[in-house]
Amino acid sequence: MRTIHFIGGARPNFIKIAPLLTLFDKESSFNNIFINTGQHYDKTLSDNIMKALDLRKPNLDLKVGSGSSVNQISLIMKKYEEILKKTKPDLVIVFGDVNSTLAGALAAKKNGVKVAHVEAGLRCYDDNLPEEINRRLTDSISDILFTPSKNENLNLKKENITKNVFFVGNIMIDSLISFFEKTIDKPNFSNIDGLMTLHRPENVDEKKKFESILKNLEKWTKRYRILFPIHPRTKKNLIKFKLLEKLKKINNLNLVNPLSYSEFLLQLKDSKFIITDSGGIQEEASFLGKPCFTLRKNTERPVTIKMGSNKLVKLSSINKLLNKELKPKKKKIPKWDGQTAERIFEILKIYLSTLKL
Repeated sequence: MRTIHFIGGARPNFIKIAPLLTLFDKESSFNNIFINTGQHYDKTLSDNIMKALDLRKPNLDLKVGSGSSVNQISLIMKKYEEILKKTKPDLVIVFGDVNSTLAGALAAKKNGVKVAHVEAGLRCYDDNLPEEINRRLTDSISDILFTPSKNENLNLKKENITKNVFFVGNIMIDSLISFFEKTIDKPNFSNIDGLMTLHRPENVDEKKKFESILKNLEKWTKRYRILFPIHPRTKKNLIKFKLLEKLKKINNLNLVNPLSYSEFLLQLKDSKFIITDSGGIQEEASFLGKPCFTLRKNTERPVTIKMGSNKLVKLSSINKLLNKELKPKKKKIPKWDGQTAERIFEILKIYLSTLKL
């Protein structure tokens, strides 16, 4: 029997793990161990999403909690190595580009275990973003790599990573399609025009930049009613910079705690647009055809711009864009069809059969 470790620790990981782990759990020939590192310690960002995804409880929880990237990565590696020594798996599967991804991959490789990376090859070539470092290092040591679009295959080729690279599509879309097939629920906020999410350091860690965003937000809400679920990191800085009370006074702005996965998807589908700095939301919005204004200098998901509804924007240009008619723009992106987990599953079954017992 082959033993496989599925490593996750943050909300985006669980969205990607759910469809693949479900398939592996149906096969009695695999011993599947789901490990939650505890990187996201807010219940809405971790535990609640598992329920929405019908994702079973983890076998193990490392409970690393908050801390700097270096602290989190080192602590995950230390705790995970103890598990690896007790139960050496045949394969470790890591997902995305969070600290848990890199830590899990490094610990596995240092202990002689093969690593598979789901959502490999994403690049924005900006080393100021911690996720960029995580994904590049993870790809460089992975034994088998699964990419969400053909663009990522080209990125890996530039880095001389060509062996065991498979274009399989976007596994996040598997979870999104599955959710909408099962739900008949309506969004909690029916009188909302648009959504906004912010959490990246470049937008919320500097008071001057954050104040500028809030000033522009006042302009956007003159025309649209906007829902703003506040990420824990964002709320912490709003309080630190003494901006929270000012934010509460903006008309047509609804401030709420972080939405669950299901609440967010329902709200996104019902919205006219979204303003965000998230990576995954760019993909979800593009699949749903919702105009997405990404408040960043770059994106590791260029397919959402080329074939989706996403635009990279400067703060000053959003007001102009919102004054235009906002039309849905739904185009099919290759292999974003809800079958990505199936493709990965079939490839991994063959790959595992070639490994020595």
